[in-house]
Amino acid sequence: MKKIIIYACAILPMIFWALTFIWYKVVLDIIDPVSVIFFRLVTASVVLIFFTKFIIKTKEKLAGKDYLNILVLAFFEPFIYFLGESYGMLYVSPTVASVIISLIPVVTPVFAFRILNEKLNIFNVAGLALSFAGVVIILINPDSAADFTVKGLALLFLAVLGAVGYGISVKKLSADYSSLTITKYQSIFGTFLFLPIFLMIDFSSFGSRISSSIEQGTFIKLISTLFSMSLFASVLAFVLIIKPIKEIGISKTNVFTNLIPVFTAVLSYFFLDENFDIRKIAGISIVITGIILSQMKGVFRKKTFQIM
Repeated sequence: MKKIIIYACAILPMIFWALTFIWYKVVLDIIDPVSVIFFRLVTASVVLIFFTKFIIKTKEKLAGKDYLNILVLAFFEPFIYFLGESYGMLYVSPTVASVIISLIPVVTPVFAFRILNEKLNIFNVAGLALSFAGVVIILINPDSAADFTVKGLALLFLAVLGAVGYGISVKKLSADYSSLTITKYQSIFGTFLFLPIFLMIDFSSFGSRISSSIEQGTFIKLISTLFSMSLFASVLAFVLIIKPIKEIGISKTNVFTNLIPVFTAVLSYFFLDENFDIRKIAGISIVITGIILSQMKGVFRKKTFQIM
């Protein structure tokens, strides 16, 4: 039963993060990327403060030494990750962007081994490679050319490093604090990190965009979508993902990231009427097989794959 809960906590965030691709289609037609991120974090912070203070009434507080650790955590994600992903998307095609972001579980074991001494057996490594191959099959369209620039690739690799840094930072903090406490302070610190970016880049045009949305009748849609993104992708997803990171490690947890394009493909079929062909079905099957393989302990427990 415990394993079911752990893997449920690893899979549900991927569904929530996949949904953000659908929600972004709605909000980016109304406001700019930095505004979306900033107000997601503001909403998430308010929800978490209210929930922890008045609903569950937790008294868990950060030790003085961990304020810097939470700042580092928030710097990696949401700050570095969202900036790299949002602006990287301006210079590369969605296909290339998705493939680069899907390198997160491939890159993670290198850092996890060096910093946290997490080891992988041959099954785990094979599963990582297989699941990534499945992602490529899902995302690559042989009928279209992939467009990218060096600047775009650099920004997306920055996002990948942000996600890896987040996993390592939260692994250390999860030994001393609950998921709710970590996510609450992560959102609060992230809000203050994004505040000057919002004021410099989007603040001057934000008012006119809101006025325009009210005139066009899209304001309610904007608010409801932002709230959904905040509640599911910025609160519940981060609260849930901390448990598997703590229990099975960041390498095995981050391989579930490859489910995001799988869920996105399925959700896009239902909500955006996107094509769902045999190529995507084959890719999804390979991703799922790779993820199952990546979680196996192996026959010989003493033989582990060490990254040199």
